[in-house]
Amino acid sequence: MNRKNIIVLAGVFLVFAILGILFFSPSEISSNNLQNLNSNVTSSRGVLAPLEGDHVIAINNPKNVIIEYASLTCPHCAAFHNEVFPKIKAELINTGKVKYIFRDFPIDPYAMAGSMIAHCAGDEKYFAVINVLLKTQDQWLFDNENPYNGLLKVARLASLSEEEVEMCLKNKSLFSQIENNQKLATNRFGVNGTPAIFVNESRLTTLDFETILEYLGNN
Repeated sequence: MNRKNIIVLAGVFLVFAILGILFFSPSEISSNNLQNLNSNVTSSRGVLAPLEGDHVIAINNPKNVIIEYASLTCPHCAAFHNEVFPKIKAELINTGKVKYIFRDFPIDPYAMAGSMIAHCAGDEKYFAVINVLLKTQDQWLFDNENPYNGLLKVARLASLSEEEVEMCLKNKSLFSQIENNQKLATNRFGVNGTPAIFVNESRLTTLDFETILEYLGNN
C-alpha cells in the first residue's frame, strides 16, 4: 500500500471514529418532519407518509404497503432479510401485490456508517449494498481487525473509493436525515427495536411470511 493510500485510509478511520462520537452524542431534532412530536405517541397512523430517504421496490403502484425499519447490525434483521424477505419479493413485490419500503434504523455507529454508504452508492445500488451487508453480516461485522474494514470492502464493490467513503461519512445532512427519520419512527410510531415491520398501518408482532399474508388478507 503506497503512502497516499495509507493517508486516505487513516482519514477514513478517523471519520469512522468521529461518526461514533456523533452517533452517541445528544442532538436536537432539526427536521421539519419532526415538529410537535410527543414521545408518548406510539400510533402507527401516518407511517405510510413518504419520507426523504425512503427506498422503494414496487411494480406499478400497489395499494398494499410493507414498511421495514432495519439496522444493518441487527441479527434479527439479517434473519428476516435472508429467510422472509425472499418470499416477500418473489410472491408479493414481483407480482405487483405490494409496495415495499425500506427505512434505515441504525442502532450503532457501524449500522449508521453502513446506511450512509448505501445511500452514497446511489439509488440504483442502494439495495445491492443493503443486501450484501445483511447477507454477510456475520462476516463484516465480526471482522477480526475492525468491522469498518468490512464496510470498506462492500463500499468498493459498489465502486466507492476510500476518498468517496470519507466524504460520504462526513455528510452531515445525510447523517441528520437518517437520525431524524429514526427519531420520528420512535417518537411517533413507537419503533424502539428492529426489525419493525408494518403492513399498511398495522405493526406486526410476529415476523413471518404467513402473518404478513394474513394482514394483507384483511385489507
